[in-house]
Amino acid sequence: MDIYHKQLNCSRESIDLDFWKNPQGASVPDDELSFLLIPDAVESAACLDLARQVHRWQSEQENGAKRITRALMVTMGGLLPSVLLYDHLVEGRLDGMPKIQFGTLGVSLYKGPGQRYENPRVQHGISIPVSGQTVLLLDDMGDGGGTLQFLNQYVRDSGARRVLTLVMYMKPKAKTVCDADFSFGETPQDTWIITPRERIETLVKRVPVWKQRGASIEECRRRLIDLIGYTKSEVDYYLGQAYSRS
Repeated sequence: MDIYHKQLNCSRESIDLDFWKNPQGASVPDDELSFLLIPDAVESAACLDLARQVHRWQSEQENGAKRITRALMVTMGGLLPSVLLYDHLVEGRLDGMPKIQFGTLGVSLYKGPGQRYENPRVQHGISIPVSGQTVLLLDDMGDGGGTLQFLNQYVRDSGARRVLTLVMYMKPKAKTVCDADFSFGETPQDTWIITPRERIETLVKRVPVWKQRGASIEECRRRLIDLIGYTKSEVDYYLGQAYSRS
């Protein structure tokens, strides 16, 4: 068993953060993507690592006016890490640091795994006042960098004094276009990162692609459980309806 599959099922105390900072996902036959399943415990550990980075940055700002005072959760991808980070950055903030007000900003770029819209789509605008503030954008990943770049400019145009970005994972292309100020790890460009909030979304959207490329339902089951690391209960419940889709 390789380190990826060992890490999927290890205890919280046995998480290898060095592996998860530069992980290799699972290859699937006849698929240009590799798939990386992020366990809940790994997302939690990554958020602690990210919180430490932000705490350090806040404490290093000699001019208090430059400290982060607003955080925008980018929906949908940024919601889960943002909820975890709220606990660290608000309830766990260091003594003397300002309380960060959290809000949301809705944007979408992907229809499904590997299927992008031509341009980012703003689903809803900024929910809190950001004029004159230092704003932290919270998302799950930087893929091509276009979304981070677009959102950074969008928030600046909305009056923010300064915009910083935080993501769990960056990919090489994104780093060249709009590198994040805070990140946990990096994956190869062709990796589809399956966060805890989109396990089922990825399953129901990718299985029909495999079917169209000739995979039987048994082969799809093998890929999901044996290769990617889904649980049998998830696959038993959702595979049939996903495979029946054209």
